[in-house]
Amino acid sequence: MSALENVRVLDCGTTVAADYAAWLMAEQGARTIKVEPPGGDPRRGTPHYHVLNRSKAAIFLDPQAASGAARLRDLIRWADVVITGATARRLAAAGLDYESIRRINPRAIALNIPTYGSRGPLADRDGNEDLVAAYGGITGSQWARSASPVPLVFPAASYSAGIMGAIAAIAALYARRNSVGQAAEVSVLGGAFSLQTGGILRHESMTRLYHGPQDPLGPIPVYRLFQAGDGKFFFAACGNSTFWGKFAIALERPDLVGDERFENAPWGILNDKWQEVKDILEPIVRTRTRAEWLKILREADVPSAPVMTRQEFIEWDQTRALGMRHPLQDPTLGATVQMGLPVFLSDTPGKITGPAPRIGDESTAMQWLRENAPAPRQNTSAPRPTGKGPLDGIVVLDFASYIAGSYGPMILGQLGAEVIKIESLDGDSFRHFGFGFLGWNQTKRGLAVNLTTDEGREIIHGLARKADVLVENLRPGRMKRFGYDYETLSALNPRLVYMSVNGFGNRGPEHNQPGFDPLLQSRSGVMAAQGGPHSHPVYLTCAICDYGAAMLSAFGCVTALKAREVTGRGQFCETSLLQASMALQAGEFIFYEGRPNLENGDPERRGSAAVCRAYQCAGGNWIFISLGSASHWDALRGALAGLPALDWEAARSQKAGGELAGAITGAVATRDRPELLSEFERLGVPAVPVNYLPDLFDDPQVAANDLIAEVTHATFGKVRQSGMLTKFSDTPGHIDRAAPLLGQHTDEILRDFLGYDAARIAALRSAKVIG
Repeated sequence: MSALENVRVLDCGTTVAADYAAWLMAEQGARTIKVEPPGGDPRRGTPHYHVLNRSKAAIFLDPQAASGAARLRDLIRWADVVITGATARRLAAAGLDYESIRRINPRAIALNIPTYGSRGPLADRDGNEDLVAAYGGITGSQWARSASPVPLVFPAASYSAGIMGAIAAIAALYARRNSVGQAAEVSVLGGAFSLQTGGILRHESMTRLYHGPQDPLGPIPVYRLFQAGDGKFFFAACGNSTFWGKFAIALERPDLVGDERFENAPWGILNDKWQEVKDILEPIVRTRTRAEWLKILREADVPSAPVMTRQEFIEWDQTRALGMRHPLQDPTLGATVQMGLPVFLSDTPGKITGPAPRIGDESTAMQWLRENAPAPRQNTSAPRPTGKGPLDGIVVLDFASYIAGSYGPMILGQLGAEVIKIESLDGDSFRHFGFGFLGWNQTKRGLAVNLTTDEGREIIHGLARKADVLVENLRPGRMKRFGYDYETLSALNPRLVYMSVNGFGNRGPEHNQPGFDPLLQSRSGVMAAQGGPHSHPVYLTCAICDYGAAMLSAFGCVTALKAREVTGRGQFCETSLLQASMALQAGEFIFYEGRPNLENGDPERRGSAAVCRAYQCAGGNWIFISLGSASHWDALRGALAGLPALDWEAARSQKAGGELAGAITGAVATRDRPELLSEFERLGVPAVPVNYLPDLFDDPQVAANDLIAEVTHATFGKVRQSGMLTKFSDTPGHIDRAAPLLGQHTDEILRDFLGYDAARIAALRSAKVIG
């Protein structure tokens, strides 16, 4: 069986994020029906539609017609989960608001993924990926030598919101009590936040980690892209002093390690010395080809990776070994090659059951409707909020570090789980990142233990007997060496869900290589796509592989918990940075004859067209305009004097660096941003400010949707950081803890979970078993 094969999903969304959430659930076994208009979804024929709607069936109806409305009611009655992606006003008009759904089917989970959130000044405003990325800090945070905003060439915030939406839906199903459903919400703006939790932090004593000029090749001189002598690029990830030393030796310059100019390398090199380091390293790198350097660096155990295209990556041996290259015959596109499953569950595996449905073909959906009749109507009284999250009562052991390991358990903690962060006596190496650590470890309690001792092993085994979930991200084989592998711990607790997160998976020719976010950015083609065909590759400041793997690990955990309700057993689950690098580019990882060019970025990209790009106002502030219709174009011409008299079809075809863009640039440059945005809102021009991360803390839309929380840290006191990114009507939950100090809760964990008394705890501390 598959984990969700008893779950029925109705996908009423018309956005990437809504389709994504339904797609993840469909490929873990949920019977998923997509509702489309009689002529089909207008996005049919696009790459994103055909990836994100595979493994689904379809029903074609007009909800405004009486017969269509009746069919929609029948579908809602059938569903366990109804997924939408619209403003409250549009949902009410379509009869898809939560109250309407609840009256028809009180058991249903109603997941909505609106653009900006259901509250606040932008709640009723339509939006898209480009506008949200600008508003949510992604566009403003992407580095460029000009220090100007750079929009990404793929819908990262929408993909993120889709994963978080699927997590929310399954968690709500897990919490469904007395057959009563609830409303759940994840905004696309929340999806943008979920990719930046380590940067969305405010405290009076915070300092910036990066002080030098913005470099689109990488954050510091030894953690960046290099161009070899044959003109090809590779990324070297010297993220700690050990790797920096090995890199210097590999370059035959061991003297650099002791050079006083570069003390505290790699991250502590003073910014006024950065260019000196580059001036030393770059000529050396140009003396050999990329292939030669990659061989030397691998032999020296320096993490490195070539810059590849997406098509090269999907054909790579390691990608194939993980089953992430999947040929699929599509009824519209013909022969395609697409990405595989982003999460593996050992006992209840997912499956790609087929391509996106053929237009007009309702046969599979009608068969499902006949086989799975709607459940009997239950009490329609509204559920009462409990104040506890949907995973209340779940215990999670977090053995993870870095972003890819740590952020997933933090998501589970926001959902109400009790998360115990287990560290060695030296602590998580990412504690050195200061406040960033808080952004990946909120909601947890901290336990410090010597994992190699018999007494430490007894503690871990005792906790494993009581736990529901364990998450780890050590290199393959390390947990087995400690005696904390799945086989050992599942023998103690067969109900344990065990999630492994690593760089390249647990099998294949490259599975044991160190994995860091930029190495998978480099290999997966996203750096090449963002840089475009006519310039150098670009390092993404938004760590999509790390955050993606973490979110996928949380998705795998809640999916396995839902499966456990049926099987009574836990299971081994896994995801990787490799899978995440593809999942955060899902709609781009499809190849077929006639595929459009999706690798068309530029290091100084401002947008995709003149009517969809960033523009600078008087005073230096930026806005992002994204027009989608002739009425939008007419409104823009009404607001800005001197624009050419083009019709909409001509205007929308103008390039981001062309004559029309120049005219808009000149008109916007004379206007004050608040005044211009106010006029745009009055006239109906879709536009938002380009926000930087500090702007988010004082933003009314962010505040209205509780996307910022204030927590109390044991050392720093009051800290403001990212808040609740998933919302629930019945099980809302709350954030009650900042990230723990090393071992901050050791005594209470040993007392509360294992019954250790004060004398035993003192003896363990004296023996340096606990910290």
